[in-house]
Amino acid sequence: MKLRLNEILERFREFVTSHEYRNTPILTTYVDIDPINPKNRRERPAWMIELKNELKGLVSNPEYDETRRQAVQEQWARVEDRVMDYLRDPRRDGRSSVLFADRSDFVSVDLPVPVETRMYYGLPQIRHLLFALDQFKKYLVILLSGDELRVVEVFLTRTTSEMHFETGHELARRFGRKSETRARERRDAEYERRFIREVADSINAYFMNDPDFERIVLGGNSKQAHAVNNALHPAVRECVVSIEPIEFRLPNAEIAGHVKTLAQGYELEHDFDVVDDLLMRFNRGGTAVIERQSVQRALERGNVKSLVIPYPVDRDKFDSLIVDATTNGSDIEFVYGEAAHKLKELGSIGATLYYSAA
Repeated sequence: MKLRLNEILERFREFVTSHEYRNTPILTTYVDIDPINPKNRRERPAWMIELKNELKGLVSNPEYDETRRQAVQEQWARVEDRVMDYLRDPRRDGRSSVLFADRSDFVSVDLPVPVETRMYYGLPQIRHLLFALDQFKKYLVILLSGDELRVVEVFLTRTTSEMHFETGHELARRFGRKSETRARERRDAEYERRFIREVADSINAYFMNDPDFERIVLGGNSKQAHAVNNALHPAVRECVVSIEPIEFRLPNAEIAGHVKTLAQGYELEHDFDVVDDLLMRFNRGGTAVIERQSVQRALERGNVKSLVIPYPVDRDKFDSLIVDATTNGSDIEFVYGEAAHKLKELGSIGATLYYSAA
C-alpha cells in the first residue's frame, strides 16, 4: 500500500480532531472499488449502486435529519461532487477506499484489500479501516543459493482464503548479476562472508524503509539462511518468522502455499502471546488493564500504549474507545479465534499501559 499505517492514522487524527468529531457528526464511507471484481468494470460500476443504496439507508439515522435542510444540502452536495471525482479517478490503485467527511471537507485513503461498501453518520467509524490494515499481511520470502538471491512477496488476508504473490523484487535484482570472477570467488570463505554481509545489509536497509512488510521467511541454503539471520539488525531479525527448508527452485505458487500454512500457525500463536502478555502485565506489574471502564479511565489519562480488541468487534461497546485510542496515538491490536474468545472471557477488551495504573 502506498500510504504507511502511521501516515494513514495521522491523516485520520488530524482530520477528526480539527473537525471536532466529538461535537460534529462525521460521514464515514467505505467503498468497495475493487477493480478485480468485473461488476466494478461496468459503465455504471457496482460500487456506485451500492453507495447510492447506503445513502438511502442513512435516512433512518436521527442525526442525519439535520442534513435535509437546504443550506446544509448545498454544502454536502459540493463535498459529494469532490468525493465522486476522487472515486472515479483511474489513477487510484487500491481495492477499496475509505473517506471521512463533514460539510466542508473530506480526507481519504486507499486500502490494498476489499471492504464492504458501507456508510455511517455520527461518530467516525475507523474500526473497519483498522481491521482491514491489521488483517492484511505481507511476508517477504528470501531464498539463498550460492551467490544467488531469490525473493517472493506473499500477500495474505487473515480472515479469508485470499492470497497472491509477486516476484521481481529489487533485493533479488541487486544480487542477480553473475560473472566468471564471482563464480570462482564464491568458493572462497572471505567472499562468502562478504556476500552474507551484503545480503543482510540490503535486507536491513529495505525492510526498515518499508514497514508494510511485517514478516520475513528465510530459506534455500540452510547454512546461508542462518548466517544471514545472525547478521541482520536486531530490529529486523525480530521480524523473521522462521527459517524454512524451502527449495530455491520451488515454483512461486508452492512457496506462497507453504507460507500461507506457516502464517496461519504463526498468527494464531502471536494472538495468544498478545493476550498472555496482557494478562501477565495485569496480574504482575499493573501495566495493563482489562474491562471497558478501566480502559476508558486509562484513555482519559493518556496512559494507553496499545488497545487489544477481540474480533468481531462489538460496535456499541467499543467504537468510541477505538476512536479515542486512535486520536490519542495508541496502537490497536486485534486478536482472532481462540485468542479472541479468551480475551472475551477475561473482560472483552484490554490495554497495555505506559505506566502502572495503581
